[in-house]
Amino acid sequence: MPDTDLAPRRRGRPASTSPDGGAEVQSLDRAIHLLRILAEADGMSLTDVARRAELPASTTHRLLATLQKRQLVNHDAETGLWTVGLGLFRIGAAYLRIRKLPDIGRPVIRRLLHDADETVNLSMFDGAELVVVGQAEGHASVRAFFRLGQRLPLHATAAGKSILAAAGPAFRGALLAQVRYEPLGVRTHRTERALMDDIAQIIERGYAVDNEEHTTGMRAVAAAIYNEWREPIGAVSVSGPSGRMTDDRVARLGRLITAAADQMTRLYSGADETLPPDFATYR
Repeated sequence: MPDTDLAPRRRGRPASTSPDGGAEVQSLDRAIHLLRILAEADGMSLTDVARRAELPASTTHRLLATLQKRQLVNHDAETGLWTVGLGLFRIGAAYLRIRKLPDIGRPVIRRLLHDADETVNLSMFDGAELVVVGQAEGHASVRAFFRLGQRLPLHATAAGKSILAAAGPAFRGALLAQVRYEPLGVRTHRTERALMDDIAQIIERGYAVDNEEHTTGMRAVAAAIYNEWREPIGAVSVSGPSGRMTDDRVARLGRLITAAADQMTRLYSGADETLPPDFATYR
């Protein structure tokens, strides 16, 4: 009686045994590489593109011609230069429609919670205030807490002050004109002069500190998050009781928070699609 193979059949196309995943995958990878090269320049000759890609000119031309059919690249017959095309803009515009900072920032704030061991908040700029849109809560019995959706003032929070420091002079002036300087904590800034002195220090060191300005007994560190036009859209912050947030620890957290904000800026703006590094490197 012949042997019968009772193993279930696998569905779908068999996996490629080629080391590079197959010719089709290799061509796709090369085409994406060409798009990245063109995206960094205002126009490049075929020779320059091929040299940067480390590919033969014939292969480079074949890939560019295919991309041109899909309007992903353009070729100027008069100058001979290749540039990114309108089709690539449409793809990028689709990302702009669907991107959401809370989703993009989730892995970053989780990593930051692990490295900072204090509550991490993600807030977005809305009018003359901030709105808390994401949070990774610390595990200590005494910890800082903001509820999701809570609105925060610009003048009395580390996140808000980081936005003011990141804004251009004209925009900052418009925002400051709306500040009412309401006392919230024992050290809330009560005048524009005091706030501007603080903003100057924030610009110099790269991150903001809330020293019991929003809530008595609590301190926070924050840095602004930018869009692709280098406009502040939000901030990431770490907050905790003043007893744990010593000056030395605030300085260490400042390095962590700026690294996290920079990573979220890259992810949001599309400049970097990689997940965050271990922020402990920046301690």
